Amino acid sequence: MPKKTAKIFKTVSNKRKCEDAMDKLEGLSRDELRELLLINTYKLTLTRAQVDAIMEILIRKGITTYDEVWKKTNEIFKENKKD
Repeated sequence: MPKKTAKIFKTVSNKRKCEDAMDKLEGLSRDELRELLLINTYKLTLTRAQVDAIMEILIRKGITTYDEVWKKTNEIFKENKKD
């Protein structure tokens, strides 16, 4: 499958998934939405703590520096933003 066709297919597939998710979210009560937000906030906080721990270990072991981590983070962020 050519790259352009694959990208279009991925976009259409993502739109369908997004629409399905929106339909499910619209069916939730206020309390269910609040609980979902709390769970996702907890997951995000846990993931952030894990990334910070790994980054701290890598810096302490001399494998990388704080500046290198943020430089790479910025590069990846910009690449993902383009897609």
